Amino acid sequence: MKAWNSFPMLRLVLPFMAGIILFSFLLEGAELGLNLILSGLFLAFVLIVFLVMAHANGRRPHLFGVFLMPLLFLLGSLLTISVSNYVFPDALNGKRLGATNQVFLARVSEEPQVRQKSVKVVADLEDRAETMNGKALLYFQDDSASTIPKYGEELLIGTQLQPILEVGNPNEFNYPRYLRFHDILFRGYVKAENWKSLSMGSPGFIGWFSDFRSKLISRFKEAGLEGDELAVASALILGHRTELDKDLLAAYAGSGATHVLAVSGLHVGIVYLILNGLLKFLEKYRYGRLLKTVLLIALLLGYAVLTGLSASVSRAAVMFVFVAIGKASNRDSNIFNTLAISAFFLLVYDPMMIMQVGFQLSYLAVIGIVVIHPLLFNLITIENRFWDWVWSISCVSIAAQIVTFPLGLLYFHQFPNLFLLSNLVVIPAATVILYLGFGLLVFGLWEPALPICGFLLKWVILILNQVVVWIEQVPYSVLSGIDITTLEALMIYVIIIGLLVFIIREQRFGLYLSLGVAIVFMTLQAIEVHEQKNQRFTTVYNVKGHTAIALVNGTDVTFISRKELYENEQSMLFHIQHHWWRKGIENEKFVELNDSLMNRRLDWGGNSFSIINLTGNSELEASIQVENVNHFIVDALDWNNAQIVSECHGELIISNQFGYKTADKIRKASPENVQFVSEIGAITY
Repeated sequence: MKAWNSFPMLRLVLPFMAGIILFSFLLEGAELGLNLILSGLFLAFVLIVFLVMAHANGRRPHLFGVFLMPLLFLLGSLLTISVSNYVFPDALNGKRLGATNQVFLARVSEEPQVRQKSVKVVADLEDRAETMNGKALLYFQDDSASTIPKYGEELLIGTQLQPILEVGNPNEFNYPRYLRFHDILFRGYVKAENWKSLSMGSPGFIGWFSDFRSKLISRFKEAGLEGDELAVASALILGHRTELDKDLLAAYAGSGATHVLAVSGLHVGIVYLILNGLLKFLEKYRYGRLLKTVLLIALLLGYAVLTGLSASVSRAAVMFVFVAIGKASNRDSNIFNTLAISAFFLLVYDPMMIMQVGFQLSYLAVIGIVVIHPLLFNLITIENRFWDWVWSISCVSIAAQIVTFPLGLLYFHQFPNLFLLSNLVVIPAATVILYLGFGLLVFGLWEPALPICGFLLKWVILILNQVVVWIEQVPYSVLSGIDITTLEALMIYVIIIGLLVFIIREQRFGLYLSLGVAIVFMTLQAIEVHEQKNQRFTTVYNVKGHTAIALVNGTDVTFISRKELYENEQSMLFHIQHHWWRKGIENEKFVELNDSLMNRRLDWGGNSFSIINLTGNSELEASIQVENVNHFIVDALDWNNAQIVSECHGELIISNQFGYKTADKIRKASPENVQFVSEIGAITY
């Protein structure tokens, strides 16, 4: 209990975070409005009054804690509700949006991302009647005749907004929830002729930093960097990741080195050391320590904004700001209190930041390094300075991996087996690249030095990329296809915490807790494996423009679709693969969907089904061959043949293969037994 009392800020932040997390999910399924907010504010006022009274009456100090915890929980809840625009009556609302194009005033609120066929833009919208406003995801047509919108630019657009709905495939990434956590509920497509710029607006300091970052990236290009080397330099030094090649990004992920491409605590720590060394001369002067601290804080926060204010860099920047303040006042604060303070300030600024994977991984990694690294490092004493450094880096990697791998399994379904080897390379390389990168930007102002700095930076990055690709290609370098639930991830964390309590505090309760939870975990795994080996079902997936059917027998799957889908790794991974991992699929068999499978009875798992292709003059043939069938899966259909579905007496499943007009005609012809996967999601029977 005494140890827990030494972390006062941590004790205060936990209920605050709990309120944010709870109401983040409550907003998904509950109708919350202004009445709840006003009631909560009144309750908060009552609690504050009790807190003041408890503090004034020293004979009842326990009352202070009794009312402080629920107050912080309530404040977190109210803050979460207050940043959710759709709670308020003037927010964008699906019931008030028309079925046709509407005209909106738009302000680009994030840096646009250029894609293959469109430009992705997040914008704050307001309709011309000024009765609705909110945030939306817009895709601008990529037309060479039109310019790309800029951050802060004010536009007049015409688009039909549509709610962002879940596709409905089992275990698919919940993209609508991800966007909702960023307060985005609608999306729209904007044609090149349906928008025009009104003014460049007021981009503010974030826009200024964004333009400045673009100029620095241009400086890299002038130094001779291009392709993958330019992309890695831009990502690692400046946090600009949009140019990264997908294959290279996959190689970094497979080798366990993705963290080096996202500006995080490692990068900010190196920048802190560089700036601290450069500004050390100020300590010789009167008030020099104060001036150094102010400059250090300003430059760290400026670097955070320059790199995009991601969760990881924001956390690291705020943490090092408190470290700098502590050093200036000759007080070394507890690292856990520093982390808690930085988390509190970040969540007050943006409570939804806690739902970002980067935020979670970033804080867990630091906690793991602080707690576990000393335990591992002190196990072995090495006299040689080089091998002592290697051992220290290894302990840092192991400590961070221990506390982050459950989230890695939960979110990314893979574990990098060679993370130790990759980190021994990427951490020193990242340090060298940061020094060379900043050196290029500073000394490159002298033109003769620019190509020299560029040459050195290019070759270091080239070697790093080659090593990462080599590690990723080593057999069994990545253990992929792992699927765990949120409950299982939490159980793993309980096991880790229990073992740490047993090792650090020497309390047997921790060991007993870990063993008990481990037994429950393994029991659940055994039950799941037994169910997977005896499973037998059919799933029709919701994939736009495709018919996709999985016939599952135990841990084997027969997948029926066209080659275009099966050979598209990104679509398979996003829509289908996660479901197979959850069901423990080990063996895949692909059957191409062609004419030989159409309009005939197919039996599987005690059910019969037929894939219908009613095109041309196939009506008579179809009506003969698909009698006594439980499920009809419509793959293709002529407009004039839609009435044939009224003859189908089984369940009618409409794939996401064709447009809404044909689907509406099918609905009218057979209203009772029809199901549209494009509307209700994947169907399993």
